[in-house]
Amino acid sequence: MSKKLAVKRLTDSDLTFFECHFKNPNRPGGKQKAINLNANIFIDKLYPTLLDYVQIQPKNRISLDISIYGPGLEGEYNLQRKIVKSENSKNLRLNGEFVTNPGENTVRFNILEPGDFVIFDFDRINVPVSAKAIFISRKHEDDISVHAAIELFLGTSKMANLTLIDIRKIIAESKIVSKHPIHELVLDDDDALEDFVQGGDKGLQTLLSKPSGRRISLADLKKAKETAEINGRRGEEFVNVHLASQKELGKIRDYKWESNENPVSVYDFSLILLDESQVLIDVKSTGKDFKLPFHISLGELRCMANAQRYDIYRVFGMSQDCAKMRITECVQKFASGILEIFQELPEGISPDSVSVEPSALVFTEEIEIYVNDDEE
Repeated sequence: MSKKLAVKRLTDSDLTFFECHFKNPNRPGGKQKAINLNANIFIDKLYPTLLDYVQIQPKNRISLDISIYGPGLEGEYNLQRKIVKSENSKNLRLNGEFVTNPGENTVRFNILEPGDFVIFDFDRINVPVSAKAIFISRKHEDDISVHAAIELFLGTSKMANLTLIDIRKIIAESKIVSKHPIHELVLDDDDALEDFVQGGDKGLQTLLSKPSGRRISLADLKKAKETAEINGRRGEEFVNVHLASQKELGKIRDYKWESNENPVSVYDFSLILLDESQVLIDVKSTGKDFKLPFHISLGELRCMANAQRYDIYRVFGMSQDCAKMRITECVQKFASGILEIFQELPEGISPDSVSVEPSALVFTEEIEIYVNDDEE
């Protein structure tokens, strides 16, 4: 899943998010205790359906797990806050209790001023449940150059959405040390985390090799697990749309979404071809590249080896309304070979799953799938 990134120029009012600024008698920041999330970016660019969702929630608010970084090299400060829709404002606000200076640095946020920046890294497809917020101060010696690069990028805008290309360009134009938290936004951790939370050793080894200053937080791990679950479900939804189209075009006789009725099924779909033969389908989904490894459970391997025909549908590059897919057909021999190797293991030893590089199998050409609201 692509990142949802945005940068915002902080105002006096935004700084009242922090207790030290709210209680500063010399600051004309008002009493809002929140950071405005400008609708033209947060809603229009990042979460176009969020406003309707928030307005049906109790008190027009949703919970957000937020990890704060900076200013400078300051590390993670994890808090629970809310995104709130005010009655008389088109903007949403990051709100909740005061953000106090942590005990280990009782002046941490005092250095922030109007005109400084916060970079947000939000998650999820439709509704954010967690986020990173990296605060950049023009007066902090470790932020000076990155502040200047962001200033150049943002120009006169108050808030803007970002791409990873934008972040990399900002980093390239800055003279910042490798431990600066902005690097967290472009690390390959997302790929490694996706593999790790599904049991992948490759992902684990990548994470263990990270520099000691760049640790994975509990919020990152929680986000990765939730993202993997969302991607799994979303991938099946795309395949459902594809198979419905195939049936309508007369290319298959019928199909059934098995895992939708039985979540523990060792295959996701079954379909009947025009010659009445049956095909079982396992969907392996990722929001990222096709080349990332996927995982096959022992139960799936056994089913593959004994099925009349078993195909794997690799869904990747998913966005809100489109995805790409490649198919590897008839994997019975592939599964049987792995199970034969397992038989050589000592008695009492049984692997739960295997990680598979897509290059180990032969896949069809890329298929594009498009979904609209009516189809969902």
